[in-house]
Amino acid sequence: MTVGKKQALRRCLRATLVLCASTAGAQEPVLLRLHPRVGDTLHTLLEQQTDVSMPAAVGRSTSTSVAIHSQTIVRSVQPTSTIVLTVVDSARLTSSDSHTAATIAAAQKAIEGQQLVLQLGADGTVEWARDIKGALVSREIADAMSSMPAVFPKKPVIVGQQWTREMPLPSGGPLGAKGSGRAKATFRLDSLGRNGTLAFVSMRGEIVPDSASQGVELNGTISGAMQLDRIRGWMTDSKFLIVLRSLVTPPASSGLAPMRFLTRVTQRLRTMDKR
Repeated sequence: MTVGKKQALRRCLRATLVLCASTAGAQEPVLLRLHPRVGDTLHTLLEQQTDVSMPAAVGRSTSTSVAIHSQTIVRSVQPTSTIVLTVVDSARLTSSDSHTAATIAAAQKAIEGQQLVLQLGADGTVEWARDIKGALVSREIADAMSSMPAVFPKKPVIVGQQWTREMPLPSGGPLGAKGSGRAKATFRLDSLGRNGTLAFVSMRGEIVPDSASQGVELNGTISGAMQLDRIRGWMTDSKFLIVLRSLVTPPASSGLAPMRFLTRVTQRLRTMDKR
């Protein structure tokens, strides 16, 4: 074998070894979990736009936007849970419906200054929540204040692997109609960045009703993408889109026909070092 052929063979072998090592490293399972450091203060901005329309009624639609600045202070960290204090610094709510101005103003006033102590599981689940006086608060308020949906898998995963979770939807349908449902979503670890310290996760699923009680039937879709800082142990960016179709059947005694609503909710949550 000539010298040139030997050198070419060595280069080929080196390239093969590098490729194999890279592939093996990419397949190393990683644990996606909540584990911030005690004393960390995480500043978050939640922006949400909700558009509700009646497809059969021309011009019948409303839009509501919400922007909430808050800070989450990490009080204690255990292997399976974290206790944080979340404080709402400011809130801004607007609506295209002038008839709800008083309601919007009252809601904004109630949110600003809100303080909750939450215990979060390593997967982001809200295990319990109390107000600043120690009284338990509702699950709906707790989930809204947690800034951390329960999306993490129970076990380590590799790039390309999927897992499924079910998440409850807040009660209360369009225009005050009652109804409840849950999102059955499939998550996927799409890639890792910055030497494995950043995890990029996508999500897609469907919304199914818990029941058809109270005259409301729900169905729809949910999709999104999120970014987890594995060093910080916190989700630093997430985007979600919910498309919800509702059929509201009034009581027979009302004489009203069933009404269909289409709701689109776009939400982005960002965590920043400072505002």
